[in-house]
Amino acid sequence: MLEGVSFEGRAGPEDVGRQRYIYLPFQVPPGTRRISVRYWFNDPVTAPLGTGPGNTVDIGIFDPRGIQFPEAPGFRGWSGSAKREFFITATAATPGYIPGPIFPGQWHIVLGFERVQEEGVHYRVEIELEKGGSAPSEELRETRPSPRPSKLRGGRFLRGDLHCHSVHSDGLNTVEELVQEAIALGLDFLAVTDHNTCTHHAHLASLSHLPIILIPGEEVTTYWGHANTWGLRQFVDFRCTDAESMKTLMRFVQDRGGLISINHPKSVGPPWLLDWEGFQCMEVWQAPWRFYNWESLEQWDLLLCQGGRVVAVGGSDVHSIPPAPPLHPHGLGNPTTWVYVPQLEAGEEDVLDAIRKGHVFISADPHGPELILEADTDDDGHFEVLMGDSITAPDDRPLSFRVHVRGGQSRRLWIVSDGAVAHIVPLEEEETIYHFRLACSGRRYVRAELRGPRGRPERGEVVWALTNPIWFSQT
Repeated sequence: MLEGVSFEGRAGPEDVGRQRYIYLPFQVPPGTRRISVRYWFNDPVTAPLGTGPGNTVDIGIFDPRGIQFPEAPGFRGWSGSAKREFFITATAATPGYIPGPIFPGQWHIVLGFERVQEEGVHYRVEIELEKGGSAPSEELRETRPSPRPSKLRGGRFLRGDLHCHSVHSDGLNTVEELVQEAIALGLDFLAVTDHNTCTHHAHLASLSHLPIILIPGEEVTTYWGHANTWGLRQFVDFRCTDAESMKTLMRFVQDRGGLISINHPKSVGPPWLLDWEGFQCMEVWQAPWRFYNWESLEQWDLLLCQGGRVVAVGGSDVHSIPPAPPLHPHGLGNPTTWVYVPQLEAGEEDVLDAIRKGHVFISADPHGPELILEADTDDDGHFEVLMGDSITAPDDRPLSFRVHVRGGQSRRLWIVSDGAVAHIVPLEEEETIYHFRLACSGRRYVRAELRGPRGRPERGEVVWALTNPIWFSQT
């Protein structure tokens, strides 16, 4: 037997300016076995990458346990505007939604208004409640799997991708397809970061026997910018509406041992419109370099010059790979993030710890180039300091540095300190070790880039690889 509930409404720009999220309450009677939801809104955006005119209305659902931010105890799923319908039962659900007991009581549909045209947007939500189930147990079925993490050989730089999407949000591939492609590319780790949901985590756990480190993630997709979280096996709320609520969310992630990173802070990102302070990481390179990544690099360098110690990472942000139809002209590992793990056996926590330390460089793809920056603080010939580390800058002498480059032939090595170029070195060999000395007193950091043409020479150089800084503290 079916029961139906429907909602209709209109939201104009003035309404959205006051309230980006609205909650539509509905009652679920005892014995309900399935909730099915369909929705519609007029003039949706149809242009690629969300550009062009139109409306965008997102959808999700909460059960009677509550809608409180940031704990969100009743969260049961979110699909943004990628799906026009979804269902939930005790044992199955649309990807992006959490199966489990259909608790009787007041549920809420949440609508989020990302973009509304001047004339406003009309929406309609239809809910079907199918009876015939037994009374639910008191606890929601466990959806945060206990991991059986893979271990790989460590004592080296591991390469991976920290940003991609599956069918659990707006991607076109299954989690398994993404993981198998990452293995075929030779990646050592992969983070799947679906938008505003955690339902892909169970699928990652089921693949943890494979020879790759799988990192549970989520892209926290707000209307003022996006942020990746890594390492938490739970839903991370996305309903930030101002700088203060984002700080609350940042504390939520960090207090639980996770990492949080500002994503693609550039004009086509979408851009980051909240505070910059307190973030551990920044996605300085998303997708191929010519996708406006110079804007992200300039913003990161500005933060470094202001004293921010923000770790640069990269991520492909891939939404489709074969056999799915292409949505972007690139795939997993474009770019690739490389992290140094000294342990002989490496797992998820080792990768995340290396990112925290900034022992990271980024390259165009899984084949490189490779770029490693080190320092010798006592002139004994042993380069004991790695990018991401801090050293005390002596007042009376310059320090010795070296950059190990693989894949540098016919490209140029840039040494950058405090936002200015200190050296530009043309490279003739495929592998080069470049030594230089730098007076560090009064400086904040030094880092390295590898630049060179790609495609038509008249288009100028692109960045092929970049390192995190070595930091200087003053005596």
